[in-house]
Amino acid sequence: MAARQRPVTVAIVPHTHWDREWYAPFQQFRLRLVRLMDTLLPMLEADLSYARFLLDGQTAVLDDYLEVRPEAADALRRLAAQGRISIGPWAILMDEYMVSGETIVRDLQRGMARATDLGGPMEVGYLPDMFGHVAQMPQILREAGLEHAVVWRGVPSAVRQTAFWWEAPDGSRVRAEYLYGSYSNGRDLPDDAKQLVARARGYELELGDALLDGGAMLLMNGTDHQLPQPWLGRVVAEANSIQDDYRFVVTSLAEYLAAQPADGLTTWRGELRSGARANVLMGVASNRVDVHQAAAAAERTIERRAEPLSALLLPAAEQPHAVLDVAWQRLVLNAAHDSSCACSHDEVVDEVLVRYREARQIGDGLTRDALHRLARQVRAPAASTIVVNPTAAARGGLVEARVPGDATVDPVHFTSLDGGACPTQVVRVTTGEGFSATVVGEKVRWVLEMMRGAEFAGAGIATYDVRELDDGSVEVVFQAAAAGESTVDDLEELRDEVLRLGRAGATVRFRVLQPSTTELVFLASDVPGFGWRTYEPAAGPGPATPLRSGPSTLENEHLRVRVDDRDGTFTVTTADGVEVAGCNRYVDGGDGGDTYNYSPPEVDRVVDAPESVRVSSLEEGPVQARLLVESTYRWPTHCVGDERSCSARSDESAVVDVRTWLELRPGESFVRVHTELFNLCRDHRLRAHFPLPARVDGSDAECAFAVVRRGLETEGGPHEAPLPTFVSRRFVDASDGHVGLALLHDGLLEYEVVDGGRELALTLLRATGYLSRSQTALRPNPAGPLDPLRGPQLLQPLAFDYAVVPHGGDWHAAGLYALADAFLVPLERVRGGGVGGASRPPEGSALGVDGAVVSAVLREPGGLVVRLFNPAPEPVTARVVHEDAPARGWRVDLRGRPLDRFEGGIGLRPHEIATLRLT
Repeated sequence: MAARQRPVTVAIVPHTHWDREWYAPFQQFRLRLVRLMDTLLPMLEADLSYARFLLDGQTAVLDDYLEVRPEAADALRRLAAQGRISIGPWAILMDEYMVSGETIVRDLQRGMARATDLGGPMEVGYLPDMFGHVAQMPQILREAGLEHAVVWRGVPSAVRQTAFWWEAPDGSRVRAEYLYGSYSNGRDLPDDAKQLVARARGYELELGDALLDGGAMLLMNGTDHQLPQPWLGRVVAEANSIQDDYRFVVTSLAEYLAAQPADGLTTWRGELRSGARANVLMGVASNRVDVHQAAAAAERTIERRAEPLSALLLPAAEQPHAVLDVAWQRLVLNAAHDSSCACSHDEVVDEVLVRYREARQIGDGLTRDALHRLARQVRAPAASTIVVNPTAAARGGLVEARVPGDATVDPVHFTSLDGGACPTQVVRVTTGEGFSATVVGEKVRWVLEMMRGAEFAGAGIATYDVRELDDGSVEVVFQAAAAGESTVDDLEELRDEVLRLGRAGATVRFRVLQPSTTELVFLASDVPGFGWRTYEPAAGPGPATPLRSGPSTLENEHLRVRVDDRDGTFTVTTADGVEVAGCNRYVDGGDGGDTYNYSPPEVDRVVDAPESVRVSSLEEGPVQARLLVESTYRWPTHCVGDERSCSARSDESAVVDVRTWLELRPGESFVRVHTELFNLCRDHRLRAHFPLPARVDGSDAECAFAVVRRGLETEGGPHEAPLPTFVSRRFVDASDGHVGLALLHDGLLEYEVVDGGRELALTLLRATGYLSRSQTALRPNPAGPLDPLRGPQLLQPLAFDYAVVPHGGDWHAAGLYALADAFLVPLERVRGGGVGGASRPPEGSALGVDGAVVSAVLREPGGLVVRLFNPAPEPVTARVVHEDAPARGWRVDLRGRPLDRFEGGIGLRPHEIATLRLT
């Protein structure tokens, strides 16, 4: 190590790292937060030598505190405005892989807005403890006007100094400060000047050549939930007075970074996912599949359904801003890494699931509201069905509908209003009782009250009959009217008779007999993106389709599926001859790890074949064909181990029935797979394996705003083995450039390319019994408290949804965005007709976007906002049409500041993200 110019600046940034919830629930941690803030604020006001404090880069801690201490808001604003307290830019320190790219953006936007309210945000992309970093993070930060990132986990060994240029796939870059030794490298500084100097000297030796020429040493004075050290300012002044080798300064990250060198730095392009120096804890992607599925469902409901449909179909004055804000608040709070990663106490995970359910419930309700508003606007016949496409690409799909009568006797199909007949399939015919009740004596009055309501008189009763039964009771039977049938207008005589019977103490039985109805599914086609198309029922059978089904086979125009009744796997063959055999082989092995990491037991028992298989055909088309594969397995019940490690998988076994539905639909180039089981076993990992049509050297997976290329190996280090399990948001593709196989999935985030590039494994379930263990086979140190937990064992019914996409020819993984929408975002439907003055045509589109992937459509006070991105490796032109005219407006940054005007379209670099405000 070359001699350095003296003095060397030692920048000390006092902070606390605040996990909002983790090994204890939120309210317990908040009590500690209140104590910390009650100590910090008066200390800062009284001691100017304690010059700065970083509140962990997230505004959620401020809101949690101010909810209890609202009177402290003025002091916080004053200190933030003075630069004494650094707040934001995030609302919460999220995990970048467990949540969607749009959730990351909203997290940043909400954090910067709240920090602005409280005195101004820290202009640094602070990312101290995320379990790795997505490739597009530099572009996201630059889109918010931030030029610096601060990171710890995931930095590869190729970065040898404390700073580097971090570049996104589009070429955007930020200067990234690497927290050498973690965000706690300056914790517990001594209350003694000489010892502080010795601490600095030791850290300089530890850094060695990693310290930049002309750069300062950064000591982050804090750690998890740590209170401030009140002597810091005094000790710093004393240390400066007794020596000349180091100049100690209490500072902020923004002030420190502004003075650091940027020339000659190494450049790293793409995601930061290395375990060379710090654990990335990759097992969080599979530890609680119920949480990841709930996250996917909630984000999808808000991002892909409720928000765009509200923005496009409701007038500006009726936009549900406040309710959507509640939903986004739930999603953003859950994005916290210990929450979305589910590496937390059982009580915490219970609360996480509640927040996801609340967000989804809000989204479902707002979607219904928007659809009903559209139904009042569209000129559609009575009893018609308006099919709505909430995604950008025009597409078809299955739509559920209900018609009166028995369609197995009198066939019915659906047609578009221009006469195009739709293939239609009967799901079930229902007939029989609706409402029924038995009451005694005066209790008949509550039924009489119902008879005054819309359910009865003049609203659906064709006939009624009163008869005495053998046991002396009286039965009143109503026959509900079928469509078009006349109804009884006056029930007063019946009410009087029932009241007389009740007063006499009689037992009265009421029954309502419903007419037959048929539940159907029909194949809608060419529904415009962000648009709608109207359909109505017509007599007679619908047209045929290429869909076929046999006892163990499915076939459409793109694929043929054949199930092997010996092991339950299937072979899928494409129309152009790509064949993959042995698909969906379930492999169950032991897991001696914890919520952070998978770890095999020292002696494992792997089960990869069932004891018995039964295959049956459920539906044969013409729009749905399904097979049911029922397999029985015998899996070991648990692993033998304790809080330290796991030695072996038990010899005891449990019989587990796994039911798998395989489905094909006309026009779809993927096989839908739905799997259900009741998990009876602990300490195990279940994966579905898919042989690949050709050996590959890597995979392409969807992450935030990008498809990321990964090899077959990853980089580990002394504290974590290089296990190449990776994360995908909704799809992963493994191809050799000519043929390949992709998987679409609903919240099944973890995958691995195994067997030297010959198979793709999708993790369905990873059941563990500890928050952290201390000495697992693949991670020799604990990652958290050694607490036993029941929740992560997932001893409950479980269901998994995914789809298999074999392919060949000219192919790029970016094309999977449209397939993922087709698989995961169903077409919506609402009954049409019934109001006059409707202004919209029977078929139309509120927004058209071509040439790019749409991430968000939302309504802000300044107008409609569309966020889109180019996932392809070549430049594109994105064209935008709004209300049937070329859109115009401004490209804005993530703070809403105008950048450039656009009209009709916008050019996008490879992998570029753009936010457009339409005027």
